Amino acid sequence: MQDIEVEITLAGGKSYNSVLPADSPFLRDLYYSLALGQQADAENPNMVLQIPLQDGHAACSFLSSSLVSVVTKPPVLIQSQGPAQGGAVFAHPVSAVPAHVRIDDFLTPEENRQLLDFTLESDADFEGSTVLRSTGGEQDHSYRRSKVLFSVKDTRWRDIFLNRLKMHLPHISKSLGRPGFEFHESEIQLTASNDGDFFKRHSDADHNEESVANRVITFVYYFYKSPKAFEGGDLLLYGANDQSVTAIQPENNMLVAFLSDLPHEVDIVRCPSREFADSRFTINGWLRVNAS
Repeated sequence: MQDIEVEITLAGGKSYNSVLPADSPFLRDLYYSLALGQQADAENPNMVLQIPLQDGHAACSFLSSSLVSVVTKPPVLIQSQGPAQGGAVFAHPVSAVPAHVRIDDFLTPEENRQLLDFTLESDADFEGSTVLRSTGGEQDHSYRRSKVLFSVKDTRWRDIFLNRLKMHLPHISKSLGRPGFEFHESEIQLTASNDGDFFKRHSDADHNEESVANRVITFVYYFYKSPKAFEGGDLLLYGANDQSVTAIQPENNMLVAFLSDLPHEVDIVRCPSREFADSRFTINGWLRVNAS
């Protein structure tokens, strides 16, 4: 897929340059922000946008209302949607509702380091992950293998992640086709995946299962020891009617969000040392609405 060179200019005259894939949700959001201008309101709130810099080693975060101009090379065609849609413009061929949202540098470098330290210190508190069969409530150990720290929900990390997610939620929810979404409940856990671990294809929300019926948005944050000592563990997202599969490689300090009813799986992890410290770590969880 063709890459797009992007230069953005913000209020005050400061400019930033980056390279984005042509189907980047961020590129679409840039054009959407230009269309809205400074007319943020309850229906179209300000989004916190983040452009990667220095090949992903840095990032610039800014409010969508501060965007002045976007220059792309090669040109990105845009199309006016007319008055009925508020005159919004969208880049093509970017998908109107992307399958996922990726946020690089989700935590500060110091938070990322502290989270890894906390995880390694909590090694003894992790327990084996399980999945319950839909019939009989029996545990199915052949469907998922990893270790989970459920008690992370009782630590300061829960508040750090939820507060950061609230900051990005207008961007995330709009990109996933759920503008204005607000969550009323949440879940969070810490998962360690080591040699041979996996999670077969599944969806996190099931409207026929009361315990997960009100999950709306799934988030997965990746972190690990540097240099990375494992391979694999890609997040595989399945498109409509299984006509496409998007593979997302784990990258340190990256968060991915997608709708909880989207089918997905975790590809097998290969970690030659089998040491806990060399695992693929994630903070993963779900944003819920009130159960009806």
